[in-house]
Amino acid sequence: MNVQKRMSPITAFFLGIFSVIAIGIASGTLITLYGMYVIDAKASSVLGLAKGTITGLPDLLDSLPPAVSDVLNDRRAPEYAAQLEIDVHLITDERSGGVRPVLTVTNTGDEVVSMLAVRVAALNADSVPLRDWTQVVATPLAIEDDWRGPLFPHGQRHVVLPGFLSRRLIGEVQRLSTVSEISELRLWEPEQETLKVAGTLD
Repeated sequence: MNVQKRMSPITAFFLGIFSVIAIGIASGTLITLYGMYVIDAKASSVLGLAKGTITGLPDLLDSLPPAVSDVLNDRRAPEYAAQLEIDVHLITDERSGGVRPVLTVTNTGDEVVSMLAVRVAALNADSVPLRDWTQVVATPLAIEDDWRGPLFPHGQRHVVLPGFLSRRLIGEVQRLSTVSEISELRLWEPEQETLKVAGTLD
């Protein structure tokens, strides 16, 4: 007669741990495989959507109203900065009692500036910056105060910058100076070549 020995508590304990580890590994493997499948399916869908969108982009651009499509017909042109004259002077703001800068930009060239952003800094007598501004001077469309519209050839634009320097600087206006730099410059293009995107995602 065969007598079946009972499993010792220590053996049962280790078998239980190994069983839990094996189940965890199997579950982790299944979750990882499923996750890879979902990611692959989503990536394929996104890639297909992007390909269809880019392929149809030229037709979409052609179908846009002229006022909207003109906004897209521009190019960055840092070399045109030589055709822009920028002048900044400080005035006393009667309402606030502080000092406020006025920016004047003259387009001396023959191109239409569709986007122009200028940074201005006010310096004290020791050339230490006291405050700086970033102002958009020209935009593709004229809509409201912050969208002033394009700057046409040989045109001039005056912009009063928002904010002011404190009242204690009123007596120091003569000793203050300003510096300016162009941070964005784009020119309007009358025509734009059709985008060539066929086969780029094949």
